[in-house]
Amino acid sequence: MQPNSAFASKNGPVIRRAFAVAGFAAVLLCLQPRSEAQAPRWVGSWSTAACAQDEAEPRHDQAELKAETVRQIVHLSIGGLAVRVRFSNTFGSAPLVLRSVHVAKVVKGSSIDAAGDLAVTVGGKSEFSVPAGGFVWSDAAALSTEDTSDIAVSFFVPEKVTAPAIHYTALQTSYKASGDQSGSVELTGASKTTLRLILTGVDVASRTSPGAVVAMGSSTTDGAHSSMDKNKRWTDDLFLRLESADGASAPGVLNSGIAGNRVLYDGRGSWGAVFGEAGIKRFDRDVLAQSGVKYVIVYEGGNDIRMPGHGSVPIEETVSPEQMIGAFQIMAKKSHDRKLKFLAATIAPSQNGDGTPDDPGWEKTRAAFNAWVRTTKEIDGFVDFDAATRDPEHPTRLLPRYDSGDHLHPNDLGYQAMADAFDLTLFQ
Repeated sequence: MQPNSAFASKNGPVIRRAFAVAGFAAVLLCLQPRSEAQAPRWVGSWSTAACAQDEAEPRHDQAELKAETVRQIVHLSIGGLAVRVRFSNTFGSAPLVLRSVHVAKVVKGSSIDAAGDLAVTVGGKSEFSVPAGGFVWSDAAALSTEDTSDIAVSFFVPEKVTAPAIHYTALQTSYKASGDQSGSVELTGASKTTLRLILTGVDVASRTSPGAVVAMGSSTTDGAHSSMDKNKRWTDDLFLRLESADGASAPGVLNSGIAGNRVLYDGRGSWGAVFGEAGIKRFDRDVLAQSGVKYVIVYEGGNDIRMPGHGSVPIEETVSPEQMIGAFQIMAKKSHDRKLKFLAATIAPSQNGDGTPDDPGWEKTRAAFNAWVRTTKEIDGFVDFDAATRDPEHPTRLLPRYDSGDHLHPNDLGYQAMADAFDLTLFQ
């Protein structure tokens, strides 16, 4: 199938300009920009990173769809004058048919604001297919949104499919229901899902935002162990700081974290799909391809250090500091080639709270990588998550008040401390 309209192949966006410009122009005419300098542009406001199907995952049945409506609840960063949404078929082997897309503001639970509910098309069509291995952007919808607001994106999946683009650590309750109920104010017979299914991005049309910050990482970027439905990831907290400092001129903040992700190797074993493709492999798709990206933050490496020799990960996949640094140098160069600012984060401590020592090689690798992050001139800045979260009396452990209980992932307070560690002048 040849990509067309707003479709994109796995190798990057392929847009037929006539459709994209015409759809956006129709909305912009309604918005009546006062000058060329104030004309809106698409900026990413929310995103999630896609993983493949995994039958071993306990929630796998939530990803099985047939003649069902999916209503995904999305917490935006920046608001805007209009929205467009991205559907992905990243790991599909055949075209994915969707229809009856609607966007609306959320009232409560699965209920939406009927007055603002809008039907959304793709290339002017209410039914469309997403090519295998690719994604599609919808046409523009004139839904005005505010910063940190919640919207519902509803769509009908007519054919039997297990979602070919899944995000497992959503930390957000969404909904499924039988039949085509996309335009319904409240879903009848709805069941809850805690997965992201097929929907992977929301852009807003903004006159004021300078662009987007994209954060790529593993479970701590994904927000693991933060409060469900409360938007307490460090990326959420970072946006609130940027909004407080810059108001309407704040950048959008996009989260491309995947729990269990590694920089240099794909996920392994029965849960391999959940852990996603290697960061170095997915960097172009999950970071560089985001709309309006201007700043890149990468916080990865802890799993590369800890996983080899445990579970399904062979000891042969042990990484050296030099290998980790080499991967970051590649990502930094790709970012710089696109005139983007590349930031890295030091790796936070994870020693057991009972004092049980980690493998000495782990700490040696972590320390060497962190030293590079703090001193190199090959990146444009860094955030010191290690210094922000460690226990001063036991520097290889998380500070107890930031520990969610597993001695690895922060709690809500710890995530706030991570966001507070950023020097906001990095985003000027």
